[in-house]
Amino acid sequence: MFDCHSHCNHSVDSPTPIDSMVEAAISKGMKYIAFTDHLDKDYLYGNSIDKEIKQIDLSYHIADTLRAKNKYAGSIEIACGVECGFSVQSEQDYKKLLNEYEFDLILNSVHSVNGMDCYHSQFFDGKDKHTAYKEYLLAVLDSVNAKYSYDVITHIGYVCRKAPYENKDMLYSEFGDILDKILSGIIDKGVSLELNSHNRGTDTPFLPYLSIVERYIQLGGSEFTFGSDAHRIDRVNDKFEVVRDYLLSKNQKYINIYRKRQKVKINLTKI
Repeated sequence: MFDCHSHCNHSVDSPTPIDSMVEAAISKGMKYIAFTDHLDKDYLYGNSIDKEIKQIDLSYHIADTLRAKNKYAGSIEIACGVECGFSVQSEQDYKKLLNEYEFDLILNSVHSVNGMDCYHSQFFDGKDKHTAYKEYLLAVLDSVNAKYSYDVITHIGYVCRKAPYENKDMLYSEFGDILDKILSGIIDKGVSLELNSHNRGTDTPFLPYLSIVERYIQLGGSEFTFGSDAHRIDRVNDKFEVVRDYLLSKNQKYINIYRKRQKVKINLTKI
């Protein structure tokens, strides 16, 4: 019951106050929840249709998360983080900003590909599945080699959620050359691979698709986090048990949480 990826109304795309998210987490018996609200500097570059979206107020995000942490101390552990929307153009912005604040964890995510968030239908215009997914995965590979420090690579397969194709699956067998570079890079850096249970719109229990997770394990990867990617109370800690049971079936006994940018291993056999 440890969630390293959630959002509240510190993010522009969540309507939910942090207290409501925390109280939902407590009601589900959770022990730890991280608020990793969106830091979307990628939207400021390229031809993004999201350029005018309000950017997060980092000082408020940290202060309000600390307030909640103190309010609910003894009931649940609350961590403060951010989710950086990667792009090559925004790397220096993140490098500067992340050095100015103290976080428990930093998520590194790809939403924008060549200036366009691939959540939007326009990203797919004129592209077949292989072309669109390859563009996305090349951006993920760039993110693994980001010039700023981070702790977790998140939701590999994000592009699949809104893909218009009859078969949306992202399988290791289709993109093995790029995926091997991504997964090997994650292992070499010692960061965590997130298993993200926001699977709406896909035919997989969580992201990444299972064949990709299995290849990561085959390559020697063993650093995982769980993230519900919840923006509303109904998805807090969603499918944690599914992820836990899958990892245990693959002889993976641990997930990571983070405190002050340090990994803490949680033994899944004791949950």
